[in-house]
Amino acid sequence: MKYLYLGLAVVFNVAGYTIFKAISHRQQDLVWVAWFALALALGAVNVLFFTKALRDINFAVAYPAFSGASITMVVLVAAVIFHERVQPINLLGAATVVLGIYLLTR
Repeated sequence: MKYLYLGLAVVFNVAGYTIFKAISHRQQDLVWVAWFALALALGAVNVLFFTKALRDINFAVAYPAFSGASITMVVLVAAVIFHERVQPINLLGAATVVLGIYLLTR
């Protein structure tokens, strides 16, 4: 369950930042405010799940795993949803992060 909470924290974190990116070029009207509020709410849910994960996972493991997984997912979202160019060095960096997470959890 502890890693489920950590995974959910990552998903809600990336979802919130994905909305921030999606609205970054929009005019700041009521629709923008609604989307912004949703992204903030997703961030709050992220913190809730991360706090639950910290009950059973050492902080020295949980935070690097959370950060690394979030970074890796953001790289994928940037490429798939926003059609941002991902260089091979970016993929190597993401793979290194995943390897680091694996090594931290051993």
